[in-house]
Amino acid sequence: MQYSKPFLIFRRRISKTILRILGWKFRGQDPPTSRNQIIFINELEGDIARSQKRWMRHLTADASYFIELGDRLSIEEKINQQATVLIKWRDNMGTDDMVWLLKTAKDKSIKLSACAWDSANKAIKFHSQFNPSPYPERDIRYLDRFFVYFKKI
Repeated sequence: MQYSKPFLIFRRRISKTILRILGWKFRGQDPPTSRNQIIFINELEGDIARSQKRWMRHLTADASYFIELGDRLSIEEKINQQATVLIKWRDNMGTDDMVWLLKTAKDKSIKLSACAWDSANKAIKFHSQFNPSPYPERDIRYLDRFFVYFKKI
């Protein structure tokens, strides 16, 4: 089912309000409303992982879908539908799949971002969006450094 852009923006505002009432703080820049993107999300366990999966799709102003990194067909389908793709960041992510994803994002002018749920401080941190560089390995290291910080907390 396709929802209108105003509804999705309203849904994001309501979701953020509910999460704030539940004690969550937001840091960083909201994902933009004007274009599709790929957002990498830190991997969590337990109750916090269920909350993350339940709420993350509602924190974007576009239709958003969790897709496994290796599922190239689904990723391409959602990118072509102008949807936001949500991918869990894992330490042992396949380099070939990541390089393919970053090259695809560069070819289709899709912005990248990262989002970390910091359960220790009950904060949701959105990294600012950026364009993929011509060097996928550099982008992978950049994203990895972002998520390493939240593993230490």
